[in-house]
Amino acid sequence: MSLYQMDKKDLSSLLKKYQQGHCSKEEEQLLFDWLDALEANASDVAPAADLDAIRRSMMKEIPVLSGKKNHYWFKAAAAILPLILGTYLLWPRQQKSQLAAKWQTITNTSHRIQKIYLPDSSVVYLGAYSTLQYNSLRKVILKEGKAFFDVRTNPALPFIVSDVSGVRTTVLGTSFIAEYNNKVSRIAVATGKVSVQSGTSKTILVPDQRLTCNKGIVKQDVISATDLLAWTKGEIILRNASLYDLVLAIREHYGIAATTKLDTRKGSYNLHITDKMPLPALLEVVEKISYKPKIHFKLQRDQLSIE
Repeated sequence: MSLYQMDKKDLSSLLKKYQQGHCSKEEEQLLFDWLDALEANASDVAPAADLDAIRRSMMKEIPVLSGKKNHYWFKAAAAILPLILGTYLLWPRQQKSQLAAKWQTITNTSHRIQKIYLPDSSVVYLGAYSTLQYNSLRKVILKEGKAFFDVRTNPALPFIVSDVSGVRTTVLGTSFIAEYNNKVSRIAVATGKVSVQSGTSKTILVPDQRLTCNKGIVKQDVISATDLLAWTKGEIILRNASLYDLVLAIREHYGIAATTKLDTRKGSYNLHITDKMPLPALLEVVEKISYKPKIHFKLQRDQLSIE
């Protein structure tokens, strides 16, 4: 279902499902898109003073839903449902059609970085075996993998990147990397500033800062912007990286998934992987420098195991 296809009955049903905690990730994303679009465009049919009054009443009517995303439209959507639906239904057909911007899906099936130009002229470097969706409202969903965003500045319309775990990154104009693999989310900033929300936790990141969200645990560390930008040139720089980071780097750079029974949180690897380095050469180097744990690789055709 698209934004344009949603009628009053559909919206009412989805809002109720959300309040009861029964919405799927896709349904939640659709509601966020609709309510964000309504907020951005409601001034066309209602005075700013009226909108401010609506927001104040919303904040008072219904408390924040426990465990749900902290989005103020959802805090009291049911209390003013007739008003916000009425506002939406007053919009001309052409305006609603524009808000119903179709989602486009791009999947990079190669092990090379793919460069993409979004409708607003923002640039995305999509990593190997990565998938994202985007629309003309500067909304992006990272379904899986890794992407570097060089965002065009537009103060009137924030650029928002979400992943399927619910981590939501908002920017105006900046450059950053977003990752989502094995239910672990990471955001790292090269230039500018971003706001990252995971559950009830909200963090502001500036250049050289990185945030990792893993099963509700949020961790912040430092990573050089120079190291981040090397990735857009087909190179990977690892500093004090865990075995988990090494496994991801091998998959991104060589297109081979590694399996292991070792604790991937351990390890401390410092490596510079170039586009001219063959996989056997990298494995040989890692075996020599590895400790705690000391690791060995077994490579058979396209199967790589770590012991």
